[in-house]
Amino acid sequence: MKRSKKAADLRGLESLALAQGGYFDRHDALTHGIRDELLQYHIRTGRFERLFPGVYRLTNAPGSPHDHLLLAWVWSNYRAAISHESALALYGLSDVLPSRVQMTVPPSFRRSSSPFEIHRSQLCEDEVQSFEGVNITVPARTIVDAAAAGTGPEQIQLAVRQALDRALTTPERLRRAANRVGYRFRRAVKPLIDRAIADAER
Repeated sequence: MKRSKKAADLRGLESLALAQGGYFDRHDALTHGIRDELLQYHIRTGRFERLFPGVYRLTNAPGSPHDHLLLAWVWSNYRAAISHESALALYGLSDVLPSRVQMTVPPSFRRSSSPFEIHRSQLCEDEVQSFEGVNITVPARTIVDAAAAGTGPEQIQLAVRQALDRALTTPERLRRAANRVGYRFRRAVKPLIDRAIADAER
């Protein structure tokens, strides 16, 4: 006996998409019974627009201040966390203005032709949180990763001071992130973090 196809749930798909800036991916569509033929039909009629292979947006979705971050997160098949300077900017830490979205993906992530800046690293559960509708590295991990990637020491110092002043993290969490087991940038980053903490505590 043939299995019946799941009924198309356009309303459910659109509700999901609207909760994340209007963006969705092919798997989201299939989960809601929107098979490829129907997906292409709605692209032709203007209900959806295709932005990247397998990534779509509701044409009439309202804009969001974090559109670029939501798009990057959906593009990663929800496997990424916004990180480095993009995460600093989202938290309002330091004065950095990244030109491209930076995000961290698992080492196994293999999607190519990225329009974003990709960093491959394993993130533990306690190193990621939801913030402004997207997954993002927690402040301590964000600051340490930005320092390792070359963000200026003065910006790291400012980010540490602001994060501590706003109780977004603690000196212990910052030191733990910079001194984590197997971290290859530990020797370069740990002294910078220690100095920034000492300056912030004066």
